[in-house]
Amino acid sequence: MPRKNSLFFFISLILLSLIYFISRIYHLTNLPVFADEAIYIRWSQIIKNVETLRFIPLSDGKQPFFMWLVVPFLKIFSDPLFAGRITTVISGFFLSIGLVLLFSIISTPPKPSQQNPLLYLFHSLVASFPQNLIPLIIYIFSPFSFFYDRLATADTLLSAFGVWSLLLTFLLYYFSRFDISIMLGTVLGLAWITKSPAIYFFVLSFGTILFLSLLHTRKKLISNLIFISISLLIGFVIYNILRLGPQFHMIALRNQDYVWSLSDVLSHPLDPLKPHLSDIVTIFSYYYGLPLILLSIAGLLYLIASNLRSHKSNLSSLIILLAWGLLPLIANAAIAKVFTTRYILFILPPIIILSSLSIHKLISRNRLFSILLIFSISSQLFKLYQMSFTPQNLSLPAIDQGYVVDWTSGWGIKEVSQYLKQRSLEANVIVGSEGYFGTLPDGLQIYTDGTPQLTIVGVGIDITSIPSNLLEAKAYGDEVYLLFNQSRLKLPSSLYDELSIIKSYNKPDNDKLLLIKI
Repeated sequence: MPRKNSLFFFISLILLSLIYFISRIYHLTNLPVFADEAIYIRWSQIIKNVETLRFIPLSDGKQPFFMWLVVPFLKIFSDPLFAGRITTVISGFFLSIGLVLLFSIISTPPKPSQQNPLLYLFHSLVASFPQNLIPLIIYIFSPFSFFYDRLATADTLLSAFGVWSLLLTFLLYYFSRFDISIMLGTVLGLAWITKSPAIYFFVLSFGTILFLSLLHTRKKLISNLIFISISLLIGFVIYNILRLGPQFHMIALRNQDYVWSLSDVLSHPLDPLKPHLSDIVTIFSYYYGLPLILLSIAGLLYLIASNLRSHKSNLSSLIILLAWGLLPLIANAAIAKVFTTRYILFILPPIIILSSLSIHKLISRNRLFSILLIFSISSQLFKLYQMSFTPQNLSLPAIDQGYVVDWTSGWGIKEVSQYLKQRSLEANVIVGSEGYFGTLPDGLQIYTDGTPQLTIVGVGIDITSIPSNLLEAKAYGDEVYLLFNQSRLKLPSSLYDELSIIKSYNKPDNDKLLLIKI
C-alpha cells in the first residue's frame, strides 16, 4: 500500500479521535446525575473503599464489570460524576475504533493468500481509506452515541463489546485461529459480566460462524464450529466468575423485572411488541435523524440490488449486519417490560456500519450524495449543542425524559452537597433524604463520600410527618435537614412553622429540590 495513503489515514484517525474526546469531555457534567448513574457510582465508591464488597452490584441483580472499571478513575478525579462518565467516554472510543476496523474488513475481505490477521487488518485499514472513516464520523456526530457516551452507565461499554464481538467473529471465520478464538471468548465473557443482553452476542456469534461456514467445505465448517465453541466456553467461564458473589442468583431474579417470560409473550404477542415498535420509530427519528435514516435506507436498497445483480459474496455480510442489528431489536421489543433508548444502544454499531456501507455505495456512484451525508449529520448538530451546553432545554423522547426532569434527574444535588460539607465543618450534620435508592440518597452520597460529621439516611417518599430518628438527632443537638423534591414532599402545612427552607433549586419541569432545616 502507498506509504502516503497510510500517513493520511493515521493523521485523519488521530484528528477524528481528538474531535471525539473534545466533544465528549467538554461540559461532561453539565447534565446532573441521573438515578442509575448515582447507584452505579455509589457502588463503585463502596468497592473502592471496601474491597470485600466488589460484588455488591449483584445485590440488585446487576453485573459489576462497569463499576469495577470506574474504581480507578475515582482515585484520579475528585468529581465522582466525571470519574463515572469518563469511563463511558473511553468505552465509546473503544467502540469507535471497532467500527473503523469492522467497516474495513467487511469492505475489503482477506484474500486466501493472507494468513497474518494483524497484517491483514493494517492493509484493510489503508485500502478502505477514506470510506472507513464514514462510520466514525457518523458515530461522533450522532446524538444517539453523543448523549449516551456522556452518561455513567454500562450501555456504551456493552455496545463496545458488541462491535468487537462481531469484528472478532468475522476474523475467526476468515482465519480460524486459536488466538482469535480466545480473544473472542474473552470479549464475550466481559460483555456478559457487564450486562445481561450480552447473551445476544453469544447467539449471534455462533449463528454468524455457522451461516458463513455453511457456504464452504465441510472441513471449514467443522474447524470453525470447534473454534467458536471454544469462544463460547471461555465466555461462559468468565461469566461464572460472578458466582463468587453470594447474590449471584439475583441476576436471574431481577431480569424477570425487565422481560416477559416466553409464555407471557405467546399469550399477548402484540403487547408490548406493537407499542415498542412505535417507540423504536420515535427513538431513531430523534437520535439518528430522519435525513440519515432515509439516506441509509436508499443506499441499503441500492447496495443489496447491486450485490444481487453481480452475485457478490458481500451480500452475506449485509445479512449478518442486519441480523446483529434487527434481531435483538425485535426481540427486545417483543419481550421488554421496560423499554428505553439506552437498553437498545447495543444494536447501534451494526446499524451504523450498514448506514456507512450504504452511503458509501451511493457516494461511489455520485459524489453529490456526500453533500446529503453532510446535510444529514449537520441537521443534528443543534441537538449536540443542547446536550452539551443547555441540557435543561432538551426535549427528549417521552421514554427518556427522566434524564432531564422528574425525580430521576439530579438538579441541585451537587450544590446541596457543597453546602452540607461546609456545615459539617462546624457541626454534626444529619440529612434525611428522599427515597432509599437512586438519585436520592445515592446522588448525594457520591458527592459526600468520606465526609466526617455528615450522615445521610433515606426516609422514603411522600412522607407526611418528620421521621422520628431525625427528631431524635435534633434533640441531641445535631444539625438536621430534609432533602426532597417538592412534588414528593407531603408534609401538612402546619409543620412548616417548624421548618426552614435553606436551599431551593429549580428543575426544568417546574419542580424544585428543597433543602429544609428542621
